[in-house]
Amino acid sequence: MAAKLYYYAATGKANQIRLAMAASDIEWEEVNATGFPPTPDDTKLWIETGGNTTTNVPMVVLADGTVFTQSSAVIRAIARRGGLMPSSEDQLYLTDKLLADADSLRDESYKCFVTWGAEQELADNFIAKVLPLHLGNIERQLIEGGKEFFVGDEMSIADLSLYDAVTSFGSGRVPGDALEAFPQLKEFVHRVASNPKIAAYLAGPIYSALLKFGPESLGK
Repeated sequence: MAAKLYYYAATGKANQIRLAMAASDIEWEEVNATGFPPTPDDTKLWIETGGNTTTNVPMVVLADGTVFTQSSAVIRAIARRGGLMPSSEDQLYLTDKLLADADSLRDESYKCFVTWGAEQELADNFIAKVLPLHLGNIERQLIEGGKEFFVGDEMSIADLSLYDAVTSFGSGRVPGDALEAFPQLKEFVHRVASNPKIAAYLAGPIYSALLKFGPESLGK
């Protein structure tokens, strides 16, 4: 029996969770909302399943019935089960810090969806200033760490979350090559995407069916 992931049929806040489940060999099926915004039936199902009367999705229900809600909690729970979370205190702090950096980029990205009503000026500022600032900060930490991955010698949940933030909310949204000025980060993105489990997910039917945020979301 497979796990279930409740969300929209889009990358969004759930894609880092999908990447973590793929890396952890957790099979899952998508239970997508019937619309955006969600219908009353969607919301009712989420509340009944997750328990929160506010926000539940992204939400994962494991094959044994264990329920995880709220993206930041879900990603950590999956990472612990998949061996993607480090154990030392120093590395745990670094992981939490990097997950926050990834969320900071996502938060800035969500502010400038022209397709959802944001001003074009805000989107243009994201392309010209905000995104390069975040990409530079992320690459800086990779370089200072001196390794192929951000925490330790193996791919961790921090790498998967940063990969998702950089691609789904950054380079995938802007015209041209947003990573051209960040060669070390560009190599890192290729490295994660080339991992056999991640490559299989990216080439598979679940990811292929998802809505991705492209340049049109920035009015381009």
